[in-house]
Amino acid sequence: MNVSIITRYEDIKKEGEPMKHRIRFQTLLGVSLLGFALAGCANTSPATVVDPGISEAPLVEQFESVRQVVDEFLAGDKVTAMTPEELYQIVRECNGHYFLVDIRANQDFVSSNIPGSVSIPYAQTSNPERLESLPKDKTLVVIDYNGHLAAQTAATWNQLGYQAVPLLYGMQSWTKEASPTGYEAFPAQPLNNTLVTDMTTATLGENALPEIKYPEGKTQEYIVHTTRTYLDRNYKGVITAEELDSELQQGPAEHYLLVDIREPKHYQQGHLEGAVNIPLDQLAASDQVKNYSPDQRIVLIGYDGMDASQGARSLVTLGYDCVALKYGMSYWSAQEAATGAVPVHSLVKEYYPLTPLNYLPPSTGAAGCG
Repeated sequence: MNVSIITRYEDIKKEGEPMKHRIRFQTLLGVSLLGFALAGCANTSPATVVDPGISEAPLVEQFESVRQVVDEFLAGDKVTAMTPEELYQIVRECNGHYFLVDIRANQDFVSSNIPGSVSIPYAQTSNPERLESLPKDKTLVVIDYNGHLAAQTAATWNQLGYQAVPLLYGMQSWTKEASPTGYEAFPAQPLNNTLVTDMTTATLGENALPEIKYPEGKTQEYIVHTTRTYLDRNYKGVITAEELDSELQQGPAEHYLLVDIREPKHYQQGHLEGAVNIPLDQLAASDQVKNYSPDQRIVLIGYDGMDASQGARSLVTLGYDCVALKYGMSYWSAQEAATGAVPVHSLVKEYYPLTPLNYLPPSTGAAGCG
């Protein structure tokens, strides 16, 4: 794999790219949430889900084994995002080390897509047959409307042994056309929401851990089944800055636990009032997970939202109610020195191509070559 193509936070910081990422990836094991209100509203406690196909096998408590793999994933160096400039080079060069997967609705894919990409709609990203069609010897570039669902999908696919990376901001970074981006306008400029430097944060209490009971040795089946559960329930996994600000303006939101996953140096420069600092690579550490209450919704606050979306999918898999702040601090505030992220802005270049009616069934062809 040509790792020089993959953008990381420190690389971008050195090279002056338009975003500062701090995103990491490794392997993630899943948790099933049958009682989880995955439409994104109510907070509920997780419950055991048993796949009918393996229900005869004895169930064992697996939270710790799952936590260890989640921790390895988040503490590693695979949480990343790819800029449109990097993807353009891959497409232009027909780079055979990459495989482009578009998870938008199929009708939007057929209408216009990045040359060489294949279609696997988001709702089918845990379908076993679809998964079997994906190559494990290539880097999967996951493309959606705004990047957040692609980041979640990439997290799960990495759990399952694939190499996956989302396109930064999705189609919104590739084109200004309304249809490919799902008619969602990319923010023209960041907000000017309040940041504080007060280090007094909420006191975290010790809580019971979610119960994960599943047949032993069925880790990958468990991840797939768990993912299918919240995909079926249309779990969005994000909260907008406007929604969160409105909640906070009404007073202390005790049903939220605000977790800032940026590096301590940026957290200290400015953060949301009441947010605790737990860097992304420590999010699933054994001394941290006990601080998460099943009665609170965890809101992860990252640099650009792509990092938080991958962290949110990880904690949801562990059995917690968790969402990411959409676009992260890059949209919440324009104070780059405090946020550590370049304020959100359009990355679209005129030369990024889109091809209508270029449907390709899943295959293992080189990126951009069919």
